[in-house]
Amino acid sequence: MTWIRQWNVRGRIPAVVILAFALLLAGCGQEAAGSVEPSVGSTGESREQTVSAGIEEPETADTAEETPGRFQYDEKLFALGLPVIEEDQAMAEGKTLLTLQTSLPNSWLKYAIAGFNRQSTDYFIRLEETYGEDVKDRLSVEIMAGRGPDIITGSVIDVSESILKKGVLVDLAPGLDAMGITDEEYFPAVRALRMEDGVYGIRALIQPQGYWIRESVLGSREQPDIETLVEKLYTYPDQEAVWRTNARSEVILEYLLSGSEDLWGMIDWEKGTCDFSGELFARMLEIAKRYADPEGKTWDAEERWLVFFYSPVQDSRKQLEDEGKVIINYLFDDGNYPAYERIGEVLMLNANSKHQEGAWAFLEYLLDEEGQCYAAGITSLAVNREMSKSCFEYNLKLLAEGRMQTTADFTPEAIEELYVFTEQAHDMPLRTKEILDIIYEESHTFCDGQKPLEEVCSVIQKRVQIYISETM
Repeated sequence: MTWIRQWNVRGRIPAVVILAFALLLAGCGQEAAGSVEPSVGSTGESREQTVSAGIEEPETADTAEETPGRFQYDEKLFALGLPVIEEDQAMAEGKTLLTLQTSLPNSWLKYAIAGFNRQSTDYFIRLEETYGEDVKDRLSVEIMAGRGPDIITGSVIDVSESILKKGVLVDLAPGLDAMGITDEEYFPAVRALRMEDGVYGIRALIQPQGYWIRESVLGSREQPDIETLVEKLYTYPDQEAVWRTNARSEVILEYLLSGSEDLWGMIDWEKGTCDFSGELFARMLEIAKRYADPEGKTWDAEERWLVFFYSPVQDSRKQLEDEGKVIINYLFDDGNYPAYERIGEVLMLNANSKHQEGAWAFLEYLLDEEGQCYAAGITSLAVNREMSKSCFEYNLKLLAEGRMQTTADFTPEAIEELYVFTEQAHDMPLRTKEILDIIYEESHTFCDGQKPLEEVCSVIQKRVQIYISETM
Protein backbone atom coordinates (compact mmCIF):
# COMPACT_ATOMS: atom_id res chain seq x y z
CA MET A 1 0.00 0.00 0.00
CA THR A 2 1.53 3.27 -1.09
CA TRP A 3 1.76 6.57 0.73
CA ILE A 4 -0.85 8.09 -1.57
CA ARG A 5 -3.37 5.48 -0.63
CA GLN A 6 -2.61 5.87 3.06
CA TRP A 7 -3.05 9.64 2.83
CA ASN A 8 -6.25 9.16 0.88
CA VAL A 9 -8.19 6.88 3.14
CA ARG A 10 -7.21 8.62 6.34
CA GLY A 11 -9.88 11.26 5.78
CA ARG A 12 -8.42 13.03 2.74
CA ILE A 13 -10.02 10.96 0.00
CA PRO A 14 -10.87 14.00 -2.21
CA ALA A 15 -7.19 14.86 -2.33
CA VAL A 16 -6.40 11.93 -4.62
CA VAL A 17 -8.30 13.69 -7.38
CA ILE A 18 -6.44 16.91 -6.73
CA LEU A 19 -3.05 15.20 -6.51
CA ALA A 20 -3.31 13.19 -9.70
CA PHE A 21 -4.71 16.14 -11.56
CA ALA A 22 -2.06 18.47 -10.16
CA LEU A 23 0.71 16.29 -11.45
CA LEU A 24 -0.91 16.13 -14.85
CA LEU A 25 -1.28 19.87 -15.11
CA ALA A 26 2.10 20.71 -13.67
CA GLY A 27 3.84 19.32 -16.74
CA CYS A 28 7.56 19.57 -16.20
CA GLY A 29 7.19 21.87 -13.20
CA GLN A 30 8.94 20.98 -9.98
CA GLU A 31 6.16 18.87 -8.50
CA ALA A 32 5.48 16.87 -11.65
CA ALA A 33 8.93 15.38 -12.01
CA GLY A 34 9.07 11.72 -11.05
CA SER A 35 6.14 9.35 -10.79
CA VAL A 36 2.95 8.75 -8.87
CA GLU A 37 2.41 5.21 -7.66
CA PRO A 38 -0.91 3.42 -7.06
CA SER A 39 -3.84 5.30 -5.60
CA VAL A 40 -7.30 4.32 -4.50
CA GLY A 41 -9.20 5.23 -7.61
CA SER A 42 -12.90 5.08 -8.25
CA THR A 43 -12.81 1.49 -9.45
CA GLY A 44 -13.36 -0.33 -6.17
CA GLU A 45 -9.93 -1.95 -6.54
CA SER A 46 -6.38 -0.64 -6.41
CA ARG A 47 -5.51 0.76 -9.81
CA GLU A 48 -2.06 2.05 -10.64
CA GLN A 49 -1.92 5.54 -12.10
CA THR A 50 1.46 6.93 -13.03
CA VAL A 51 2.49 10.34 -14.21
CA SER A 52 6.02 11.27 -15.14
CA ALA A 53 7.57 14.13 -17.03
CA GLY A 54 11.02 14.57 -18.47
CA ILE A 55 13.20 17.30 -17.07
CA GLU A 56 15.25 18.10 -20.16
CA GLU A 57 13.70 20.55 -22.59
CA PRO A 58 14.06 19.64 -26.27
CA GLU A 59 14.58 22.28 -28.89
CA THR A 60 10.99 22.88 -29.88
CA ALA A 61 8.96 25.93 -30.70
CA ASP A 62 7.70 28.02 -27.82
CA THR A 63 4.24 26.91 -26.69
CA ALA A 64 3.06 30.52 -26.53
CA GLU A 65 3.87 30.96 -30.25
CA GLU A 66 1.77 27.93 -31.13
CA THR A 67 -1.21 29.02 -29.04
CA PRO A 68 -1.53 32.81 -29.24
CA GLY A 69 -3.37 34.58 -26.46
CA ARG A 70 -2.78 36.56 -23.31
CA PHE A 71 -3.11 33.68 -20.84
CA GLN A 72 -0.41 31.16 -21.67
CA TYR A 73 0.96 28.43 -19.44
CA ASP A 74 4.65 29.01 -18.71
CA GLU A 75 6.52 26.18 -16.98
CA LYS A 76 9.51 28.48 -16.45
CA LEU A 77 7.68 30.08 -13.50
CA PHE A 78 8.35 26.88 -11.57
CA ALA A 79 12.09 26.91 -12.17
CA LEU A 80 14.50 26.98 -9.27
CA GLY A 81 16.47 30.13 -8.70
CA LEU A 82 13.72 32.72 -8.94
CA PRO A 83 14.35 35.44 -6.34
CA VAL A 84 12.44 35.28 -3.06
CA ILE A 85 11.61 38.60 -1.43
CA GLU A 86 11.98 38.39 2.34
CA GLU A 87 9.81 40.40 4.71
CA ASP A 88 12.75 42.39 6.11
CA GLN A 89 13.78 43.41 2.62
CA ALA A 90 10.23 44.44 1.73
CA MET A 91 9.87 46.53 4.88
CA ALA A 92 13.23 48.21 4.21
CA GLU A 93 11.92 49.14 0.77
CA GLY A 94 8.86 50.75 2.35
CA LYS A 95 6.31 48.22 1.18
CA THR A 96 2.98 47.86 3.00
CA LEU A 97 2.60 44.57 4.86
CA LEU A 98 -0.58 42.51 4.45
CA THR A 99 -1.38 39.17 6.08
CA LEU A 100 -3.04 36.19 4.44
CA GLN A 101 -4.25 33.59 6.90
CA THR A 102 -4.89 30.00 5.91
CA SER A 103 -4.47 26.43 7.10
CA LEU A 104 -2.47 23.79 5.22
CA PRO A 105 -1.98 25.92 2.09
CA ASN A 106 -1.42 24.11 -1.17
CA SER A 107 1.79 24.79 -3.08
CA TRP A 108 0.08 26.92 -5.71
CA LEU A 109 -0.81 29.57 -3.12
CA LYS A 110 2.75 29.70 -1.80
CA TYR A 111 4.05 30.08 -5.34
CA ALA A 112 1.51 32.81 -6.09
CA ILE A 113 2.32 34.77 -2.93
CA ALA A 114 6.04 34.60 -3.74
CA GLY A 115 5.30 35.70 -7.30
CA PHE A 116 3.21 38.64 -6.13
CA ASN A 117 5.87 39.72 -3.68
CA ARG A 118 8.48 39.66 -6.45
CA GLN A 119 6.57 41.93 -8.79
CA SER A 120 4.76 44.28 -6.41
CA THR A 121 6.47 47.62 -5.78
CA ASP A 122 4.03 48.64 -3.04
CA TYR A 123 2.87 45.58 -1.08
CA PHE A 124 4.16 42.44 0.59
CA ILE A 125 1.96 39.46 1.53
CA ARG A 126 2.88 37.55 4.67
CA LEU A 127 1.50 34.01 4.68
CA GLU A 128 0.30 32.99 8.14
CA GLU A 129 -0.41 29.28 8.50
CA THR A 130 -2.75 28.62 11.41
CA TYR A 131 -3.56 25.24 12.90
CA GLY A 132 -5.55 23.93 15.85
CA GLU A 133 -9.11 22.96 16.65
CA ASP A 134 -10.06 26.41 17.90
CA VAL A 135 -8.68 28.43 14.99
CA LYS A 136 -12.05 29.01 13.28
CA ASP A 137 -13.78 30.16 16.45
CA ARG A 138 -10.88 32.40 17.43
CA LEU A 139 -10.58 33.98 14.00
CA SER A 140 -14.33 34.56 13.76
CA VAL A 141 -14.21 36.45 17.06
CA GLU A 142 -11.31 38.58 15.81
CA ILE A 143 -13.04 39.45 12.55
CA MET A 144 -16.34 40.23 14.27
CA ALA A 145 -14.41 42.58 16.58
CA GLY A 146 -12.96 44.48 13.61
CA ARG A 147 -9.54 42.88 13.69
CA GLY A 148 -7.98 39.89 11.97
CA PRO A 149 -5.93 39.32 8.81
CA ASP A 150 -6.37 41.26 5.59
CA ILE A 151 -7.04 38.20 3.45
CA ILE A 152 -8.64 34.94 4.60
CA THR A 153 -9.24 31.54 3.08
CA GLY A 154 -12.21 29.29 3.75
CA SER A 155 -9.97 26.87 5.63
CA VAL A 156 -9.84 29.13 8.70
CA ILE A 157 -13.38 30.51 8.95
CA ASP A 158 -16.82 28.91 8.78
CA VAL A 159 -18.76 31.01 6.30
CA SER A 160 -22.56 31.09 6.48
CA GLU A 161 -25.23 33.44 5.25
CA SER A 162 -25.56 34.98 8.70
CA ILE A 163 -21.81 35.76 8.67
CA LEU A 164 -22.13 37.47 5.30
CA LYS A 165 -25.04 39.57 6.54
CA LYS A 166 -22.86 41.02 9.30
CA GLY A 167 -20.79 42.89 6.72
CA VAL A 168 -17.40 41.68 7.93
CA LEU A 169 -16.37 40.45 4.47
CA VAL A 170 -16.00 42.63 1.38
CA ASP A 171 -18.59 42.29 -1.38
CA LEU A 172 -16.29 41.59 -4.32
CA ALA A 173 -18.91 41.79 -7.08
CA PRO A 174 -18.33 45.46 -8.07
CA GLY A 175 -14.57 45.03 -8.07
CA LEU A 176 -14.68 41.86 -10.16
CA ASP A 177 -16.91 43.61 -12.68
CA ALA A 178 -14.50 46.56 -12.80
CA MET A 179 -11.60 44.14 -13.41
CA GLY A 180 -13.44 42.68 -16.40
CA ILE A 181 -13.93 39.21 -14.91
CA THR A 182 -16.62 37.88 -17.25
CA ASP A 183 -18.17 34.44 -17.70
CA GLU A 184 -16.86 34.44 -21.26
CA GLU A 185 -13.23 34.55 -20.10
CA TYR A 186 -13.57 32.89 -16.68
CA PHE A 187 -15.52 29.95 -15.37
CA PRO A 188 -18.50 31.24 -13.32
CA ALA A 189 -17.02 29.46 -10.30
CA VAL A 190 -14.59 32.37 -9.95
CA ARG A 191 -17.40 34.07 -8.00
CA ALA A 192 -17.85 32.16 -4.76
CA LEU A 193 -19.92 32.68 -1.59
CA ARG A 194 -22.80 34.40 -3.35
CA MET A 195 -25.68 35.97 -1.49
CA GLU A 196 -28.30 37.75 -3.56
CA ASP A 197 -26.27 40.06 -5.83
CA GLY A 198 -23.18 39.95 -3.61
CA VAL A 199 -20.02 37.90 -4.07
CA TYR A 200 -17.86 37.44 -0.98
CA GLY A 201 -15.12 35.13 -2.19
CA ILE A 202 -13.13 34.22 -5.28
CA ARG A 203 -11.62 31.02 -6.60
CA ALA A 204 -8.32 31.27 -8.44
CA LEU A 205 -8.57 27.58 -9.27
CA ILE A 206 -11.50 25.21 -9.44
CA GLN A 207 -11.94 21.65 -8.24
CA PRO A 208 -15.43 20.41 -9.07
CA GLN A 209 -16.25 17.05 -7.60
CA GLY A 210 -18.78 14.36 -8.36
CA TYR A 211 -19.91 11.03 -6.93
CA TRP A 212 -20.56 7.55 -8.17
CA ILE A 213 -22.72 4.92 -6.50
CA ARG A 214 -22.95 1.20 -7.15
CA GLU A 215 -25.68 0.24 -9.59
CA SER A 216 -26.61 -2.61 -7.24
CA VAL A 217 -27.88 -0.02 -4.76
CA LEU A 218 -30.08 1.86 -7.23
CA GLY A 219 -31.26 -1.13 -9.23
CA SER A 220 -30.94 0.95 -12.41
CA ARG A 221 -28.73 3.51 -14.12
CA GLU A 222 -31.24 6.35 -13.80
CA GLN A 223 -30.34 9.48 -11.85
CA PRO A 224 -32.21 9.26 -8.53
CA ASP A 225 -34.06 12.06 -6.79
CA ILE A 226 -33.60 12.36 -3.03
CA GLU A 227 -36.62 10.21 -2.13
CA THR A 228 -35.49 7.40 -4.42
CA LEU A 229 -31.89 7.54 -3.22
CA VAL A 230 -32.89 7.43 0.45
CA GLU A 231 -35.30 4.56 -0.15
CA LYS A 232 -32.68 2.53 -2.04
CA LEU A 233 -30.03 3.10 0.61
CA TYR A 234 -32.45 2.34 3.43
CA THR A 235 -33.64 -0.95 1.91
CA TYR A 236 -30.27 -2.12 0.55
CA PRO A 237 -29.81 -5.65 1.94
CA ASP A 238 -26.00 -5.76 2.24
CA GLN A 239 -25.36 -5.40 5.97
CA GLU A 240 -21.58 -5.25 5.50
CA ALA A 241 -21.59 -2.24 3.17
CA VAL A 242 -20.28 1.18 4.21
CA TRP A 243 -20.54 4.64 2.67
CA ARG A 244 -16.77 4.62 2.11
CA THR A 245 -13.89 4.04 4.46
CA ASN A 246 -13.41 6.63 7.23
CA ALA A 247 -16.81 8.19 6.50
CA ARG A 248 -18.36 9.67 9.63
CA SER A 249 -22.12 9.89 10.06
CA GLU A 250 -22.11 13.66 9.45
CA VAL A 251 -20.36 13.13 6.10
CA ILE A 252 -23.27 10.98 4.98
CA LEU A 253 -25.84 13.47 6.25
CA GLU A 254 -23.96 16.29 4.56
CA TYR A 255 -24.23 14.54 1.22
CA LEU A 256 -27.93 13.80 1.66
CA LEU A 257 -28.95 17.24 2.96
CA SER A 258 -26.58 20.03 1.95
CA GLY A 259 -27.59 20.43 -1.70
CA SER A 260 -31.10 21.66 -0.87
CA GLU A 261 -31.96 25.26 0.00
CA ASP A 262 -34.80 24.10 2.28
CA LEU A 263 -33.53 20.64 3.26
CA TRP A 264 -36.00 18.95 0.92
CA GLY A 265 -39.00 20.83 2.29
CA MET A 266 -38.16 20.45 5.97
CA ILE A 267 -37.70 24.23 6.23
CA ASP A 268 -40.41 26.69 5.24
CA TRP A 269 -38.50 29.96 4.94
CA GLU A 270 -41.60 32.04 4.18
CA LYS A 271 -43.47 30.89 7.27
CA GLY A 272 -40.38 30.58 9.43
CA THR A 273 -41.11 26.99 10.44
CA CYS A 274 -39.47 23.58 10.22
CA ASP A 275 -40.57 19.94 10.39
CA PHE A 276 -38.16 17.09 11.10
CA SER A 277 -40.82 14.55 12.04
CA GLY A 278 -41.14 12.95 8.62
CA GLU A 279 -40.02 9.55 7.37
CA LEU A 280 -37.45 11.01 4.94
CA PHE A 281 -35.39 12.64 7.69
CA ALA A 282 -35.68 9.62 10.00
CA ARG A 283 -34.40 7.33 7.26
CA MET A 284 -31.49 9.70 6.60
CA LEU A 285 -30.42 9.36 10.22
CA GLU A 286 -30.76 5.58 10.03
CA ILE A 287 -28.62 5.54 6.87
CA ALA A 288 -25.97 7.74 8.48
CA LYS A 289 -25.77 5.40 11.45
CA ARG A 290 -25.71 2.19 9.41
CA TYR A 291 -23.13 3.09 6.74
CA ALA A 292 -20.64 5.11 8.80
CA ASP A 293 -17.09 3.76 9.06
CA PRO A 294 -15.27 6.35 11.18
CA GLU A 295 -12.54 3.95 12.27
CA GLY A 296 -11.67 2.93 8.71
CA LYS A 297 -12.41 -0.77 9.20
CA THR A 298 -12.94 -1.17 5.44
CA TRP A 299 -9.54 0.28 4.57
CA ASP A 300 -8.68 -2.76 2.46
CA ALA A 301 -12.22 -3.73 1.49
CA GLU A 302 -13.09 -1.31 -1.29
CA GLU A 303 -15.68 -3.72 -2.64
CA ARG A 304 -17.80 -2.79 0.39
CA TRP A 305 -17.79 0.93 -0.37
CA LEU A 306 -21.09 2.14 -1.80
CA VAL A 307 -19.91 5.50 -3.13
CA PHE A 308 -16.77 7.36 -4.05
CA PHE A 309 -15.66 10.61 -5.61
CA TYR A 310 -15.67 11.10 -9.36
CA SER A 311 -13.91 13.51 -11.67
CA PRO A 312 -13.30 13.32 -15.44
CA VAL A 313 -9.69 12.70 -16.50
CA GLN A 314 -9.07 11.04 -13.13
CA ASP A 315 -11.71 8.42 -13.92
CA SER A 316 -12.86 6.89 -17.17
CA ARG A 317 -16.64 7.08 -17.41
CA LYS A 318 -16.74 3.93 -19.53
CA GLN A 319 -14.64 1.98 -17.05
CA LEU A 320 -16.87 3.04 -14.16
CA GLU A 321 -19.95 1.99 -16.08
CA ASP A 322 -18.35 -1.35 -16.96
CA GLU A 323 -17.69 -1.88 -13.25
CA GLY A 324 -21.36 -1.36 -12.38
CA LYS A 325 -21.10 2.18 -11.05
CA VAL A 326 -23.47 5.05 -11.75
CA ILE A 327 -22.30 8.67 -11.75
CA ILE A 328 -24.92 10.58 -9.75
CA ASN A 329 -22.80 13.54 -8.56
CA TYR A 330 -24.60 15.61 -5.89
CA LEU A 331 -28.33 16.12 -5.41
CA PHE A 332 -29.63 19.69 -5.67
CA ASP A 333 -33.14 21.08 -5.72
CA ASP A 334 -32.97 21.33 -9.53
CA GLY A 335 -31.28 18.00 -10.25
CA ASN A 336 -27.98 16.12 -10.06
CA TYR A 337 -24.80 18.13 -10.64
CA PRO A 338 -21.12 18.23 -9.72
CA ALA A 339 -20.41 20.43 -6.72
CA TYR A 340 -17.88 22.77 -5.21
CA GLU A 341 -18.28 21.03 -1.91
CA ARG A 342 -15.35 22.59 -0.07
CA ILE A 343 -14.40 26.25 0.24
CA GLY A 344 -10.97 25.81 1.80
CA GLU A 345 -9.18 27.64 -1.02
CA VAL A 346 -11.76 30.39 -1.53
CA LEU A 347 -10.20 33.77 -0.75
CA MET A 348 -12.05 36.54 1.10
CA LEU A 349 -11.18 40.11 2.09
CA ASN A 350 -11.63 41.38 5.62
CA ALA A 351 -13.90 44.44 5.43
CA ASN A 352 -12.02 45.95 8.38
CA SER A 353 -8.62 45.74 6.71
CA LYS A 354 -6.79 49.06 6.46
CA HIS A 355 -5.09 47.90 3.29
CA GLN A 356 -7.95 47.32 0.87
CA GLU A 357 -5.98 48.52 -2.15
CA GLY A 358 -3.20 46.03 -1.45
CA ALA A 359 -5.66 43.18 -0.93
CA TRP A 360 -7.35 43.98 -4.23
CA ALA A 361 -3.96 44.15 -5.94
CA PHE A 362 -3.33 40.58 -4.78
CA LEU A 363 -6.70 39.32 -6.04
CA GLU A 364 -6.06 41.00 -9.38
CA TYR A 365 -2.67 39.31 -9.58
CA LEU A 366 -4.22 35.90 -8.83
CA LEU A 367 -6.72 36.32 -11.66
CA ASP A 368 -4.20 37.68 -14.16
CA GLU A 369 -1.81 35.62 -16.29
CA GLU A 370 1.00 34.89 -13.84
CA GLY A 371 -1.27 34.06 -10.92
CA GLN A 372 -3.41 31.87 -13.15
CA CYS A 373 -0.34 30.05 -14.39
CA TYR A 374 0.46 29.04 -10.81
CA ALA A 375 -3.14 27.87 -10.33
CA ALA A 376 -3.09 25.81 -13.53
CA GLY A 377 0.35 24.39 -13.11
CA ILE A 378 0.16 23.13 -9.58
CA THR A 379 -3.43 22.27 -8.74
CA SER A 380 -6.41 21.46 -10.91
CA LEU A 381 -8.01 23.85 -13.39
CA ALA A 382 -7.22 27.54 -13.55
CA VAL A 383 -10.38 29.59 -13.31
CA ASN A 384 -9.41 31.45 -16.49
CA ARG A 385 -10.64 29.47 -19.48
CA GLU A 386 -7.75 30.35 -21.78
CA MET A 387 -5.15 29.42 -19.17
CA SER A 388 -6.77 26.04 -18.58
CA LYS A 389 -6.85 25.40 -22.32
CA SER A 390 -3.21 26.44 -22.69
CA CYS A 391 -2.12 24.16 -19.85
CA PHE A 392 -4.03 21.19 -21.26
CA GLU A 393 -2.50 21.78 -24.69
CA TYR A 394 0.94 21.94 -23.13
CA ASN A 395 0.53 18.62 -21.32
CA LEU A 396 -1.06 16.89 -24.31
CA LYS A 397 1.97 18.02 -26.28
CA LEU A 398 4.27 16.49 -23.64
CA LEU A 399 2.36 13.21 -23.94
CA ALA A 400 2.54 13.23 -27.72
CA GLU A 401 6.30 13.84 -27.60
CA GLY A 402 6.81 11.07 -25.06
CA ARG A 403 8.03 13.46 -22.35
CA MET A 404 5.16 12.61 -19.98
CA GLN A 405 3.41 9.32 -19.31
CA THR A 406 0.19 8.67 -17.45
CA THR A 407 -2.29 5.85 -17.01
CA ALA A 408 -5.07 8.30 -16.18
CA ASP A 409 -7.76 9.05 -18.78
CA PHE A 410 -5.93 12.14 -20.04
CA THR A 411 -7.34 12.51 -23.54
CA PRO A 412 -8.92 15.37 -25.51
CA GLU A 413 -12.29 13.67 -25.07
CA ALA A 414 -11.90 13.43 -21.27
CA ILE A 415 -10.79 17.06 -21.14
CA GLU A 416 -13.89 18.15 -23.05
CA GLU A 417 -15.99 16.18 -20.56
CA LEU A 418 -14.19 17.98 -17.74
CA TYR A 419 -15.11 21.34 -19.24
CA VAL A 420 -18.79 20.34 -19.31
CA PHE A 421 -18.48 18.94 -15.79
CA THR A 422 -17.05 22.26 -14.60
CA GLU A 423 -19.75 24.34 -16.29
CA GLN A 424 -22.46 22.24 -14.63
CA ALA A 425 -21.01 22.40 -11.11
CA HIS A 426 -23.05 24.09 -8.37
CA ASP A 427 -22.06 25.80 -5.15
CA MET A 428 -23.50 24.33 -1.98
CA PRO A 429 -26.19 26.58 -0.43
CA LEU A 430 -25.04 28.78 2.43
CA ARG A 431 -28.42 29.46 3.98
CA THR A 432 -28.70 26.13 5.77
CA LYS A 433 -25.10 25.99 7.06
CA GLU A 434 -25.86 26.67 10.72
CA ILE A 435 -28.96 24.47 10.68
CA LEU A 436 -26.89 21.61 9.32
CA ASP A 437 -24.37 22.15 12.12
CA ILE A 438 -27.19 21.64 14.63
CA ILE A 439 -28.27 18.45 12.87
CA TYR A 440 -24.73 17.05 12.77
CA GLU A 441 -24.20 17.81 16.44
CA GLU A 442 -27.43 16.24 17.67
CA SER A 443 -27.37 13.27 15.30
CA HIS A 444 -24.23 11.96 17.00
CA THR A 445 -26.25 10.97 20.05
CA PHE A 446 -28.40 8.70 17.87
CA CYS A 447 -25.60 7.34 15.70
CA ASP A 448 -23.53 6.55 18.80
CA GLY A 449 -26.49 4.78 20.44
CA GLN A 450 -26.93 7.28 23.27
CA LYS A 451 -30.49 8.39 22.45
CA PRO A 452 -33.42 6.92 20.50
CA LEU A 453 -34.31 8.27 17.07
CA GLU A 454 -37.57 9.95 18.12
CA GLU A 455 -35.88 11.89 20.91
CA VAL A 456 -33.08 13.12 18.65
CA CYS A 457 -35.53 14.25 15.97
CA SER A 458 -37.48 16.14 18.63
CA VAL A 459 -34.37 17.91 19.93
CA ILE A 460 -33.35 18.87 16.38
CA GLN A 461 -36.87 20.19 15.74
CA LYS A 462 -36.75 22.43 18.80
CA ARG A 463 -33.23 23.75 18.25
CA VAL A 464 -33.72 24.50 14.57
CA GLN A 465 -37.05 26.23 15.22
CA ILE A 466 -35.38 28.48 17.80
CA TYR A 467 -32.61 29.31 15.35
CA ILE A 468 -35.07 30.16 12.56
CA SER A 469 -37.21 32.30 14.87
CA GLU A 470 -34.19 34.24 16.07
CA THR A 471 -32.70 34.86 12.63
CA MET A 472 -35.76 35.52 10.46
